[in-house]
Amino acid sequence: MPAQLQHEWDLYHATWFTLMGIGGGIFLLARLLRAERNLGVWLGLPVVDLVSFVVIGVGGLVLVWSLGRPLRMLRAVLKPGTSWISRGAIADFIFLVLGALLILPGLTIGSARPFATLPWDPWATTLIGKVIEVVSLLAAAVVIVYAGLVLADKAAITFWRSRLIPAQFVLSSLAMSMATIMVMATLNRAPIDTIQCLLLGKFLMLLLLTIAWHLTTDRAKPGKRESLERLGTTYRGLFYGGVVGAGTLLPALLAFAGAAAPSDRAAIGIIGLLLTVAGGFFLRLVTLRVGYFPPISGALRLSKRR
Repeated sequence: MPAQLQHEWDLYHATWFTLMGIGGGIFLLARLLRAERNLGVWLGLPVVDLVSFVVIGVGGLVLVWSLGRPLRMLRAVLKPGTSWISRGAIADFIFLVLGALLILPGLTIGSARPFATLPWDPWATTLIGKVIEVVSLLAAAVVIVYAGLVLADKAAITFWRSRLIPAQFVLSSLAMSMATIMVMATLNRAPIDTIQCLLLGKFLMLLLLTIAWHLTTDRAKPGKRESLERLGTTYRGLFYGGVVGAGTLLPALLAFAGAAAPSDRAAIGIIGLLLTVAGGFFLRLVTLRVGYFPPISGALRLSKRR
């Protein structure tokens, strides 16, 4: 039996992976860089955290939609010992609950702050707040990485069975998130720091490295050979011109240029956001669409029948 192209994982899954990467990434990077105050406050709550929760929530709805039947969703979530989808869903829940709990004391309605007596604040300046923040950050990290591990754990599809796939997804998520933070800073009339431009450029250059590494290793392995052939024919323009060129290399060069030219950082952030999000989404979509089950020999088919 020749290699078979998979058809189950497609547009919904690429959308889900992209949203989870951005949602977890903007919370993680904003908190680690201590930039959440500069990205806006609404009703006493950090805007970047609210955006993160909304994006993660929408991603969760896309996951439910992609899995279809409610019982299928339940089965997927209740297998944390064997399923990265289950572990990721649990991390999503922990992140949303603890993240919301972290910022709750800042909620301001009119002149009232109904939860101000809680012994922490949205900026994690107390010990309890710091503990909640750290656990939320760990959950956000799992949210970012688990989409790639879902694919790497699909041992039947050779192109996905590599730790370079989750590495690509993580680096792409961090790049999209960094560009989003830069745009949010611009909208809030806050300065974009040099470190933000440098991080965006470094994330994208590392992403290029992992893509090249993945494409140049195990090329003759059954299943991956067919994936590379499809990548180089059906998706050649989209992948090499769109994902690699316009979606990764170009915004990396712009980011490094922005590190040297502070006056251009706002425009670079907006362009970088558009390019990295498009590149990140199509990276995931193409990765899914070139997934092949490896060929099965006649002897193996006969042994399975027996």
